[in-house]
Amino acid sequence: MAGCDYSCLPNGGDSVGMTNEQYKGMLLDELEDWQEVLELAIETENTKIRAKAEKQIAKINEKLKF
Repeated sequence: MAGCDYSCLPNGGDSVGMTNEQYKGMLLDELEDWQEVLELAIETENTKIRAKAEKQIAKINEKLKF
């Protein structure tokens, strides 16, 4: 955003949010967690949790394609 004034932010602020590497790292951590949930759901034969975990894993994998 050209011409924006970030002086109202602490220490002059930083106009940049999360880097691509940080975002990808966050997604990979989240993916690992959901894969563990999926494994537990399969072990306990919980179909509701398994479906939810599979859905979340698919969403995360889609986001990781960037």
